[in-house]
Amino acid sequence: MNRIAALALVLTAMASPRAEATGHGPVYGLATPTLGKGGWSLDVSVMDREVNDTSSAMLRPLLSYGITEDLQASVSLPMPLYMPSGLPSARMMAMMPSSKDVELLLGWRFHRRGSAVGTRVESTAYVGFDYPVDFVRAGVRTAPGLYGSVVTGYASRSFYVWGGGLYRRYMGTPGAAAERPGDVGLYSLVVGYRPTAFRKELPHADWRVFVEALGEHVGKDHLAGAPLPNTGGRQFFVGPTVLGLYGSWGISGGPLFRVAGRPNGPAKGDRVRMVVNYTYWF
Repeated sequence: MNRIAALALVLTAMASPRAEATGHGPVYGLATPTLGKGGWSLDVSVMDREVNDTSSAMLRPLLSYGITEDLQASVSLPMPLYMPSGLPSARMMAMMPSSKDVELLLGWRFHRRGSAVGTRVESTAYVGFDYPVDFVRAGVRTAPGLYGSVVTGYASRSFYVWGGGLYRRYMGTPGAAAERPGDVGLYSLVVGYRPTAFRKELPHADWRVFVEALGEHVGKDHLAGAPLPNTGGRQFFVGPTVLGLYGSWGISGGPLFRVAGRPNGPAKGDRVRMVVNYTYWF
């Protein structure tokens, strides 16, 4: 938590609020917004996991480009700050993993319908490619992976609701001695509210609050063609997050607490997760 606070202060000092931001989604859960045609955004996230009585920290940038109003391409890079070996896999954020993967992501908002002024119902699908930069993870060799998700929801000037799920699978090595990290499945539900005081036109500050619920299922790692018994498991998290927008800058973050879980083996699983994310639109 101290590492996150220090990095957040550095990034805040770099911020110079100018221009106009178009909007943003929640921290952990899936959401439908995509960039406008020709728009760019740069996200810098600091992630912290408290798991099995230890912790890990990751700094991760995400660069996105709006190909069309409904088609967006993104790339994110891992910059580990402190990553002990042997930690179980986790997606952490819907748009970025906490693992040492380079990820390419393509988002397509395939459905959009406006029901009134300032309100809309829409759905977005994502497909991605993960390339691990660590060759061994928790004693298991890594390999490239594929990612897919779909999310649908409602958004207005005051209320937001998004629900969706994703699945990531590593390809693994072929043959009888196949080995690969476990698959990751995730489903999320996000409810948001924008207070009346912040429903003003730019350049006024815009703050929104969310309650995010996240369910995560991690499959067992495979080694020598067989699943490892004390790996993987299920966890369920709930937590409050906030989003602040001003000019071309945005900041979001908050904790996510584990409220239920069933890790395989003696592992205790994550106790809390924390993310601070800065966004710049240009």
